[in-house]
Parts: sequence; C-alpha cells; structure tokens
Amino acid sequence: MDESSWLWLSLSLPLLGIALERLLPGQTLARLSSGFAWLGEHLATKVNRSANGPQQQRLAGSIALLSIVLPISLGLWLFTRLNPLTALLDGLLLFCLVQWHAPMHRFQQITQLLNKQQHQNARSQLRPWVLRDCEQLSAVGVAKASAEMLLLRLAANWFAVVFWFMVGGIIPALIYRIIVELHYSWNPKLSQYRQFGNSASRLYHLLSWLPFRLLARIISLYGNWKTNTQALSQGFRWPYSASGSLISVTASSLQSELGGPRHYQQQKVEQARFGPMQQYPEALALDRLALKLNMSALLYLLILSPIYVARIVYL
Repeated sequence: MDESSWLWLSLSLPLLGIALERLLPGQTLARLSSGFAWLGEHLATKVNRSANGPQQQRLAGSIALLSIVLPISLGLWLFTRLNPLTALLDGLLLFCLVQWHAPMHRFQQITQLLNKQQHQNARSQLRPWVLRDCEQLSAVGVAKASAEMLLLRLAANWFAVVFWFMVGGIIPALIYRIIVELHYSWNPKLSQYRQFGNSASRLYHLLSWLPFRLLARIISLYGNWKTNTQALSQGFRWPYSASGSLISVTASSLQSELGGPRHYQQQKVEQARFGPMQQYPEALALDRLALKLNMSALLYLLILSPIYVARIVYL
C-alpha cells in the first residue's frame, strides 16, 4: 500500500467508526463502556468499605481508579506498537467508545411520550439514564431532566471522547471514557461513594473542562449571541463550572428554564436555575435541542479537523 493510500485510511477509518455509531440503530456491538462500568462496580464492592475513614476511602478510590486505567491503557499502547492496522483498530474502538445513538434515541422516546401526555411512562424511560430520584417528577420535571440528561451525556460520551481522540489519539480517548464510566458508577452524589468516588470525579471534571467549554461556545452561536455569551459566565453557579456553562448557555439558547433542585437518595439538593424563570421546555424546545446538538457535532468536527489532520500527518 502506498503512502497516500495509507494516509487516507488513517484519516478516514476512525471518522467512519464515529459516523457508524450514529447511523446504526440499537446496540450494534457490546459496548466497552458497559464492561468498564461493571468492572468499576464489582471492584467497589470489594474495596469500598463504609467502616473505613474518609481518607482511607479516598485512597481506596484512587488506587481502584489506577488499577483499572493503567493496565488497560498500557495494554492498548503495547498492542498499537505491534499492530500495523492501527487505523482500523482506532475505528473499531471509537465505534465502541462514542455514544450518540442511545441517549438521543431515549430522549426522542421521552419527548414522544410527553407529547402524548404519558408522563409516567416518560419518567420510566428517563429513570435508568439519570442519578436523581425520578418518582416524584412532574411532566415539566421530566422534560427538564431529559434535556439535561441528553446534553451532559452527549457532552461526555461523544463530544469529549471525540475531542481527546482528535487531539491525542485513541489512548487518551479510551482513558477519558473509562474515567467517565467510573465517575458514573462511583458518583459522589451517592452517599456510599462520597469519598471513594472523589478521585474519579475530580479527574472527570478536569478532563471534561476544555471539550465542554468548546461545546458551550458552539451552542452560544444559536440564538441571541450576546445573551448566550453572558450565560456562559454563569457556570460558576453550578457545582462544576464546565457543566454549568453548558446548561446555562443551552437554557439561554432554548429560552427555557433548566437546572433547579433535585433529589438524590430522598435528599433534596438545591441547584442553580438557568434561563428565563418558569419558561419550561416544551416539545418544540426539546426538538430544537436535538437539532442544535446535531448541528454542533458537525461544527465540532470541523473545528477539530485541522488538529486531527496535523497529528496524523506530522506525528
């Protein structure tokens, strides 16, 4: 194979993997992410002991995190050094690592049920995708929670994975995706993981900051640019500023309220509200959110493409 053909394959196969995940319906392959989540939960049952003090729990969480991330990353690095078909491997792994279809499909199901005034069924569809308690959510609460779910799930499971692949290659993308799943599994919002999940949560938010901010900047282009830009600066009101900026600018762009208090393990947690107060997302706003995220994905790829091409060609 000549050099130009090899370069073309190196550039196109990973992008093909990203595209196929969006186009093919259902669970096309057994997701690697499901394995990471299972591994994290299984390991936590072994080493996360409530009898230990906070410092010991944090140390156990840090060691558990490293014991999962380091062997998998090192194994992949060694394999890529020996494997001549690295572009094919990148495409296959990206197909398994990125996740667009599943949360978008679930979001559309919830929207359809809300349009049919079947908010209890919509609530049941939402429950597996969020950490918060869903039993008492009204139709408005389900609409807000589903919008936030879609935004943050795609930001972490698609936009940020694509970002780290474009910038650094498959190994940073894999490390980030593992950390995302461990953050979901060991979320400090749950009492049993308040200390144990601290390291995974901090690392997740550190690695998410730049890709989330880039996505927030892109979303600010839709609607009133001045108002959206002002909304970007409100992220500090959320526990994690990058996630807060995303929710704030999306609420401004949709002209709908997002955020607000929620319950975790029957405990109410106050959170900031963003966007116009008491203007709740309706069917049209939810449809616009899906459209804006699709358009943002294309622009996101265009912005990162020069970095990706330079990395493939010169490194």
